[in-house]
Amino acid sequence: GLKENKFGVDIDDAIALYEKAHNSEYINVQGLDCHIGSQLTDVLPFIDALDKVLELISKLNDRGIEIAHLDLGGGVGIRYDDERVIDISTYVGEMLRRVGDLEIILEPGRAIVGNAGIFVTTVEFLKQNSDKSFAIIDGAMNDLLRPAFYGAYHNVLPVNEVAKGVDAIWDLVGPICETGDFLAKDRQLSLSEGDYLAVMSAGAYGFTMSSNYNSRPRVAEVMVSGDTHHLIRKRETIQDLFNTEILIND
Repeated sequence: GLKENKFGVDIDDAIALYEKAHNSEYINVQGLDCHIGSQLTDVLPFIDALDKVLELISKLNDRGIEIAHLDLGGGVGIRYDDERVIDISTYVGEMLRRVGDLEIILEPGRAIVGNAGIFVTTVEFLKQNSDKSFAIIDGAMNDLLRPAFYGAYHNVLPVNEVAKGVDAIWDLVGPICETGDFLAKDRQLSLSEGDYLAVMSAGAYGFTMSSNYNSRPRVAEVMVSGDTHHLIRKRETIQDLFNTEILIND
């Protein structure tokens, strides 16, 4: 971990901590884990980190502390817009060439499911003034938190092209009364009220980070395969939000 953030342990402190754990009758040391960040689009930082932890493992072995597995975490980036992405075969090949018989664990969640999911939302109203054009949609920050939380970019595509839409540079904003309630900003789109929009790359963080903020029921989930689809999670209702509450009767 980096010295200036909350994650991990500084590598210079790791040996003393491993020795303390190794000498404890209550702890069975098994592995070493590292995670260097997210949305990485170059193999080199992963290899640099691997070389450092392999050096640490060698020092631990010299002290009689055997490491059974190495967890290299996640962080493999995906294409949200026009980013270059990692060649996975190169990434894996470079790791295997270095680790020998050591068991390797990876956590490539976003790289697997990020671009496997989209969030579909409807344009409810269009609002334009001399400075901005707003498309008020029925999706909100509780449904897809990353834009509001991180300023993250998600591509937005019309489900159906609209020949007679209003062509402008739009901010796509939700119905929650928060300044940060937006899913996209400054997008060149042709829009009409009632249009369906697909917010792309929502597979890793859409439903998993969603909430009932502002008493908003969470959306339905639909699995699509080829020309078939299946409802895999029903849309919540307002009543669902109250089902676990208990009234106190005096």
